[in-house]
Amino acid sequence: MTTRKSYGREGSRTDRRIESDQEYWTESTHTVLSYWFCVLAVGFQFSIGILHIDEFFGQMCIVEGLIGLSGLLLLDLLHTGKMRIYPKPFKKVHPNTFFRFGITFGVIALIQFTFQIVPLITREEMALAIVFCSVCEEYFFRGMLLEIPFKTGEKSKDKFTVWKYSPKKKKPNKEMSYIELGSIILSAIIFALFHVNYYSQPRLLLMVFMGGLWLGTVYWWNKDLTSVILAHFLLNILFVVQFYQITGL
Repeated sequence: MTTRKSYGREGSRTDRRIESDQEYWTESTHTVLSYWFCVLAVGFQFSIGILHIDEFFGQMCIVEGLIGLSGLLLLDLLHTGKMRIYPKPFKKVHPNTFFRFGITFGVIALIQFTFQIVPLITREEMALAIVFCSVCEEYFFRGMLLEIPFKTGEKSKDKFTVWKYSPKKKKPNKEMSYIELGSIILSAIIFALFHVNYYSQPRLLLMVFMGGLWLGTVYWWNKDLTSVILAHFLLNILFVVQFYQITGL
């Protein structure tokens, strides 16, 4: 004889949250869009890097390609415990992905405009590398670096409320563990330090750090890597367009 558990309003909400969390940690992190976007980006980075392998610029392209490739090969292993180089099935693209992308891009663009930073571009290949490095970086700095802390933090009982929903919403409040908070800050620091060509310009490093904080927080909130990738990608396009507008090239 089986018995069905009964839940009150709060119990039902908690139960739905647990079921949703369990589903998230068993499905792939890759959507069709994010996966093939990263394959394309990795291909561009390696191609440009090999052409300019004797220069620092080319060597950094190779590094970008490697961190993107690590995300393609290892992210699902960290996420689900299963080695799935080519996910079957892919995670479904969320209906709100492009809405999330718009909000994410709006804030990160505001950060960029606040600092008024325009990159120095010396050739067309560099412009292309800047645009596509965003995809590789998101797979690594938001995907790879945050997977284990997020998974550990989900199980932690030491949490604080980030957002409290109205009871009418019938949604569990957004709670973040201190493990998750610390990992977002640490990944943003590593993200900033990765930009070695900015070491002589503290304002640039601060801009990258703040952008990393925002992207990490959005990824934690939505658990949606695709929207974060799209926002970073469009931001880097904006960087390049600004440079060409200023220089008149």
